[in-house]
Amino acid sequence: MNYRSKKSIKGTVGIAAAVMLLAGCGGSDIESRTEDTEKDDALQLQQNIEEQDRAEAGSEEQPEQSGQSGHQDQAEEQDQSGQQGQSEQAERSDRQGQLPQQSPGGESGGRLPGRLDAGRILEEQSFQVVLNDWGEVRFVSYEPDHSGENPLEDVTFYLLRGEEILYQFPYIGTEDTSDYGMYYDVKFVVFTDTNADGKEDVVIGAEYMTGAGPQGAIPHVVVRIYEDYGDHFTYNEGFSDKINDYLPWESNVLAKDVKRLIQLTGGNGQLTDYESYSGKWRVSTGYVAAYEETAPVSRNELTCQITNGNEFSGSLFTEQGMTQRIASVDEITGTIQNGELFYDFTDDGWGGTGTLHITFLPNQINIDVLNHQMAEENASGYGISGMYEMKIRE
Repeated sequence: MNYRSKKSIKGTVGIAAAVMLLAGCGGSDIESRTEDTEKDDALQLQQNIEEQDRAEAGSEEQPEQSGQSGHQDQAEEQDQSGQQGQSEQAERSDRQGQLPQQSPGGESGGRLPGRLDAGRILEEQSFQVVLNDWGEVRFVSYEPDHSGENPLEDVTFYLLRGEEILYQFPYIGTEDTSDYGMYYDVKFVVFTDTNADGKEDVVIGAEYMTGAGPQGAIPHVVVRIYEDYGDHFTYNEGFSDKINDYLPWESNVLAKDVKRLIQLTGGNGQLTDYESYSGKWRVSTGYVAAYEETAPVSRNELTCQITNGNEFSGSLFTEQGMTQRIASVDEITGTIQNGELFYDFTDDGWGGTGTLHITFLPNQINIDVLNHQMAEENASGYGISGMYEMKIRE
């Protein structure tokens, strides 16, 4: 199943998704608050803050008064007003967890939070790194507070030096959300050059659930790419969507898969190191979609180990769900060249022979059985034949 864009996902989340999330987070007023009400409250809160800020700014721009006494009185009033405004702003930030408002894909803007809640930091996805002109910093993955004003708030990412917050990465959706559904987890963080400018960019694989449809409760990975522009990072939405289109919904997406996709689709040259394909691949559930839910599921698996960049070894295994017949080609070996491998087999367990044409696509492996010959004594007609599209990584 191909990945769906965030534009269509956003329309499926709806009120039911927000309610489900609040129920999971222990919300006590689910029945009395809808998603629209909460968003209206959040917008009203933001408008109140902006009006207060404008009022404070206006008090600092009063016309100059004549005479020394007038200047002194005005300075004292401005100082008191400024201190009071800063105090109220800090109090609001501490009380409400106020984060800077930003445009998707743009620079980190507005006010940074004074401090982070240590309990919301994902330690396993936070790293001490030397990152381009930023120097030695700590990259921090920061979970949302779903008990707050925005039940669909997205995960946030920061750069810290010591306790000082240097930068907040922009949200990728509207109203501090992702537009992909409910945040579930951060699967991986990769620092790699995605645009061949000599700087390491930040690639994040975050998991979301939509709460709608048969796969709505299955966490699925959404990749986001942040490119370093010196004093800020920009979310490359187009490139991120291109990568996401290759990711099956139910796939166990790994960081090495995404790095391979970036190399293959980013114009950085032809893939020559195929070792990231190592592992077990199987045919997606869509391959047997004609079966009813109660019917047994066929198994079609390719196990491969790739070393020295392109040296392949592995096996192909199939099991027919209804009859439980098994066929296999073992000890497949060869050298991958230009994304292809040809292997002649002499027995598939049923006496069948043929040639396996294995092609390595950006995020799947296809096997086409060429010149298949079934043994005369094989009355069942079963064996290794046809086409296998291996899309699911285990």
